[in-house]
Amino acid sequence: MELRQLEYFLAVVEEGSFTRAAARLFMVQSSLSASLLGLERELGTDLFIRGRKGAELTDAGRALLEPARAALHDAERARDAVAEVAGLLRGSVRVATVAVPRDVDVFETIGPFHERHPGVAITVLHDGARDLLGLVADGDADFAITPLTHRTTPALRFDPLLSTPLVLLCPPTHRLAGARDVDLGDVVDEKLIDLPRGWWVRELFDRMFAERGLPRRVRLEVDEWFGVLTLVRRGMGIACGPLACVDETLSGDVAVATLGGAPTWQVGIATREEALRGAAGRAFLNAYRDQCRVRVGD
Repeated sequence: MELRQLEYFLAVVEEGSFTRAAARLFMVQSSLSASLLGLERELGTDLFIRGRKGAELTDAGRALLEPARAALHDAERARDAVAEVAGLLRGSVRVATVAVPRDVDVFETIGPFHERHPGVAITVLHDGARDLLGLVADGDADFAITPLTHRTTPALRFDPLLSTPLVLLCPPTHRLAGARDVDLGDVVDEKLIDLPRGWWVRELFDRMFAERGLPRRVRLEVDEWFGVLTLVRRGMGIACGPLACVDETLSGDVAVATLGGAPTWQVGIATREEALRGAAGRAFLNAYRDQCRVRVGD
């Protein structure tokens, strides 16, 4: 059994078909199929049910799934360990992030880091609705830049980067533009532009209405923060968001109004209590922390 066969096996599982897996691996489908047939002969059983709808795992295939992932993961760790001793930084890093202010934006770290360590592959999972803490806890991300939510678990460490209040975002000509300590009851009848459920900003905003016993009417949802800012700028309504995430260079023509009793949105770095898996992950996290220290402070 060869590591490349396990890699091919997992590619077919993740893509759901031999055709898509071959395209992802930049190889012809016949070569991929031949390699996996060899693996099946060695194991003495079929791993896939091949049909028109793609490739489905057999019971034997499902049994191989986790050992295959573990074997490839251990092989990657072995390569990283040898590279670290040799002074050659290589490997891969997976970072999950929500939309954050530029001073703590992980994209600002990637360019300088790649200049120093071109052998490191970096994957950024940019999503504000998914449970990023869960991705870190499950090992699907090396670390996450995410708000502090009630879903934080003892197995995770959370290092705060910045805290900022929720505010109202309005077109400059709106009646609330520039207002201070706006009462939430004064926005009930406004056309609100919301992020979908699952975003922490949305949950905090919903809680404010619930605690006041006020009706909550959702009229327009956008599943991306910069989409919210764009719609506000075009006069489609008003929105709620973290003050620090209103970047004037990106969201010009957006006015701010403060909310009375507004909750705080806190963002930070979530990591597992255990050390990061490889030298590449540790080096990238350290580079990101240095960026934050310079721009935000300790």
